Amino acid sequence: MEYRLKIKEEILPVEVETAGEGKIKANIGEAGFDVSYNAISDNRMHLVVNGQGINVYVADKKNGKDIFINGKSYFVQDADLLEQTKTRKKGLDADPTEVTPPMPAVVISVPVAQGDTVTKGQAVVIVSAMKMETTLTAPFDGIVTKVNVAEGDKVMPGDILVDIEKL
Repeated sequence: MEYRLKIKEEILPVEVETAGEGKIKANIGEAGFDVSYNAISDNRMHLVVNGQGINVYVADKKNGKDIFINGKSYFVQDADLLEQTKTRKKGLDADPTEVTPPMPAVVISVPVAQGDTVTKGQAVVIVSAMKMETTLTAPFDGIVTKVNVAEGDKVMPGDILVDIEKL
């Protein structure tokens, strides 16, 4: 499996494959590692990395994990997950910040173009799902910086259909 991990401000490509019971091979950037692992508890592991024993402690944090190795702490995050969620607000009261469909749909029309000024509530994309049309509106006053879809495109929840720069 391939991952992109963010540690401090650096994003590292990590490739991991199983190599038997309790063993993996990992490539972090250009460096290769043979790792044996044994879970001691929910938050503690003993690793043998390229022949050297290491005790590792893992603590869940919001948006990542604190990993303690040999007295040093590293905050590790999934870079791909961060990119997917960085502009999203959580909770039922959160105002939308993106133009995204509520369910899988097909784009019926896009009544705006790049460079257009839009006001909050103005129609920017019309989609059809389960034989019902839904008008997606601008979440705030702004300028359309990019239209990411065209008529007939199939779209999914989370797809950003129109980029709008807030005024």
